Amino acid sequence: MKPFDPLRLDCAIALAKDTFCVVFSGKDYEDMHSYILVYEGQLEQPWSRSDVPRKIDGLAGKMGADGRPIIYALSDEGDVYTLPMGEATSHRKIAGAGVYSEDATDLGYVNSIALVGDVLLVTGYHAQLYRLTESGMDWFHKEKLPQAPETYDYLVFGDLNGSTESDLYMNVIYSPISTRRALTEEENARRRELIEQGRIEEASAIRDAAKRGAPRVNEGRLYHWDGQEWRIVAKPRSGKHYSEPETLSDIFIEANDKIWAVGGNGVILCGNAEHGFEDISFKGNDEKLRSITKFKDRMVIASDYALHWFDGHLLSPLKPVLDPRINRNIPNPLKVQAVDNDLYYFDSKHGVHTFDGDRWTEIEIPPELLERDFKGLSPKPR
Repeated sequence: MKPFDPLRLDCAIALAKDTFCVVFSGKDYEDMHSYILVYEGQLEQPWSRSDVPRKIDGLAGKMGADGRPIIYALSDEGDVYTLPMGEATSHRKIAGAGVYSEDATDLGYVNSIALVGDVLLVTGYHAQLYRLTESGMDWFHKEKLPQAPETYDYLVFGDLNGSTESDLYMNVIYSPISTRRALTEEENARRRELIEQGRIEEASAIRDAAKRGAPRVNEGRLYHWDGQEWRIVAKPRSGKHYSEPETLSDIFIEANDKIWAVGGNGVILCGNAEHGFEDISFKGNDEKLRSITKFKDRMVIASDYALHWFDGHLLSPLKPVLDPRINRNIPNPLKVQAVDNDLYYFDSKHGVHTFDGDRWTEIEIPPELLERDFKGLSPKPR
């Protein structure tokens, strides 16, 4: 990537040792657009680009029977773009999802897509969970979805992962009901009195206190679906030495009986739905943990501004080799993902890097791929 590049890497997924997809989305909602870039290292010209008029918030994919990738890109408005390399892109819209779409029904944005077997599962705000197949799309067991308790406004369904449709784990955020209230007669009288005295700041403080009320604190839950019902299997806290509720960021399935989840304020969970989850976070770690994977025989965790090895007890530094001209050499991790014997490291400002255990390699993105008026690359893929 170029120094001071205004574009930021928003989504990424690795599908094979030399195959991955990254997305760069614009920030102007009056002129929304995203560049979906696919890299196939075995080709003479490995890069391809597809443009869509939406902000892409989620990626899933697989390798096709022909050895080339098939990418599924999800927009925040509920558009699902299927990009089989070498073939035409197709597009579907989830009816009712989104905020600005003509068919939006106040459900809100969707934000995550997962491929489980041959089925796509899409999650979003207000308890949205959809099942998409080649033949159509519908709600995923809508009548059995988790419901918000009385003291909460709505649920946000986030990251979802699983081995089969009857063994799914999902990150759920509980959004509390707003505690804003109207001013009492006494408070209104006191405000008028203060205003008459010219004590405007004090009068404003009374109004602001009523508007704020108690702070809204989102709470996270880890749910499991066993084919019959959704059940809470973990309630993350801010590290096992703290009592404040926290939310989760990523779910990683190491094995059917060993599931990892990480989140805010250093939360690290490990376990499974049958035997429960253990909080193995530790006192003193208050970083927001964004992504987790297993690389060879060790766990790797990405936080807001660093990469870490995790030995089951403590985090230790894993320092990528980055361009010092970009962001003062400070990492901005988006995702870590191990494929075969390589660790992919996707950074929102530093781009794409791989690590083989000894050496870091940057996969440079040709600058013309990030130009709005893209005229193509040469030579063409064989």
